[in-house]
This record gives sequence, C-alpha cells and structure tokens, in this order.
Amino acid sequence: MNLKTRRPGAAALASILFCATLSGLYVLSILWRVSVAEHEVMGKDLMLHIFTSRKEFDKPQTIDSYMAATFSQNYKNMRFDVWRDKINGFQHTYGSALAAFELGDYLSDKLFVANEFTEWFFDKDGVSERDLRDRHRDLENNRIGRGIARQAHQIGYFGHDAEEYMRDRIVLAIENERSVITHWMDPKVDLLPTEADMGCPNLPKINGYDCYRTARQKIKKTKQRIARKIHKYWNKVEALVT
Repeated sequence: MNLKTRRPGAAALASILFCATLSGLYVLSILWRVSVAEHEVMGKDLMLHIFTSRKEFDKPQTIDSYMAATFSQNYKNMRFDVWRDKINGFQHTYGSALAAFELGDYLSDKLFVANEFTEWFFDKDGVSERDLRDRHRDLENNRIGRGIARQAHQIGYFGHDAEEYMRDRIVLAIENERSVITHWMDPKVDLLPTEADMGCPNLPKINGYDCYRTARQKIKKTKQRIARKIHKYWNKVEALVT
C-alpha cells in the first residue's frame, strides 16, 4: 500500500524535474542564440561574454547614445553606431522574437516577464529610477520582438531563415523605424503604458536590498538619537555633580 501511494508522488516529482530541466535548457538555448546574434549583428557579446570581439566603446558619444561611448559596426549593407543600451535593446527584442516564434506570444511574454522579476529579485543595488525606466523599455522591446516573430510566421519562414529574417528586421526597427528603444533615457519611455498594462503587474518598485538599506538607515538614525539623548542626560548629571 505504501508503494502504491508513493508511486504517483514519485512520478509527479519526476515529471516536474523533467519539465524544469527542459525549461532550463530552452532558456539556455535562447541565451546562447542571443549571444551569437548580438556578436554577429551588433559586434559585441554582452549577454554571456563568450565570444571575443575587438570592438571597444572608444568612439565619441552621440546624441542618440545619450552621451554614452560608442563604436561603429558594419552589418550587411548597413553601418551604425553601437552603445551598451543599444545592445541591450537588441537582446530583449531578438530574445522575445525567438521565444514567440517557437512558443507563441503568450509563453514568450510570460518568459520575459519572469526575466524582469528575476532581475528585480537579484538586483544588488536596489531598484533605482534607471531600473524602473529600463523595465518599461524592456517590456516594450519584448512586445516589438513578438510582433516581428508574427511577421516571420505570416511570411512562412522557419529555421535559420526565420532567425535571419528576425535579425534583419530588428536592425531595421532600430536604425530606420526607431521603434526599438535603445536607451533608458529616451523620452519615449515616458509615453509607455503602465507595467500592469504591458503584462507585468505586481512587480514591486523596491526589493530586498532596498528594504535592508532602509532598515540599516533607520537603525543608524535610532542609534544616533539614543546617543544624543544619553549625551544630553550625562551632561545634566555632570552639571549637578559639579
């Protein structure tokens, strides 16, 4: 009887582990393909830092880069400036496009919303104004990537042809259409809907580090207040004694 009751539980656990393993492997495949793409398209791999590049951010700042250092990149018949936030914009757009093409809009959206929660949880510096604006632009770039994936489906691409199309289409969206947001300071971020309306509700604006930092500040102020009161009281005692 014990064996009969244990078998379903063991089977369920095995199924959960199997699904978790498959999900983890798929996420790794997304990370790998995005790294390859940003190395080949944008000139530098900032996702996994696996591929070496001679490109350095040593060129003059531009208005589009919001005074961030840049380098020049050639991709097919195009030449454009690249900066760190621009590569990040490509990461989200292409990653979302890959997931949407293979899993559909719904799962792609949830996968990258989970990514935002992960970044929020592990942010060791707390949630800053820049982080909040970054979250907004990430969600928007994810949406654009899903739209490009739908276009690839409608045309009938698959496999390598689909990935090539989505890469090229994202570059056009960045350079010609300017629909991909390539910097967190871009005023377009202010015009975006709320995080909840963009499919990412209940993401707090503070994390554990913020709470820890706030608690430390309050403890420090309390200690200082107590120290001042003790010092004031001691001065009164000394005055009475003398």
